[in-house]
Amino acid sequence: MVLRKYAFMIKASGYPPGGLRTTLPGDGFNSTIFASSDIDALVAEALAMVAEGMQLIELGGGFSDEDFARLQDAVAGAVPLGRVSFDDRNAALLKRR
Repeated sequence: MVLRKYAFMIKASGYPPGGLRTTLPGDGFNSTIFASSDIDALVAEALAMVAEGMQLIELGGGFSDEDFARLQDAVAGAVPLGRVSFDDRNAALLKRR
């Protein structure tokens, strides 16, 4: 399968609960970014993305294991769902911030 529709989701307290969405168009490839502080909005957006034909959704590092499981259950295998993770060394750097 040729990847043409990719999404990245961000969960952070600084974003509005209703979320912000933008699309970065490319030549035959689009990246959609959605950011929200609210997991309910992120789940709803993931379902909307699936309905729009999104082929892949990745999650930023702000998602807990519970959030990831909730999104995984919501998309129910309709698209691959990935998540950013940090090795131990870089995770320690995050804790210092």
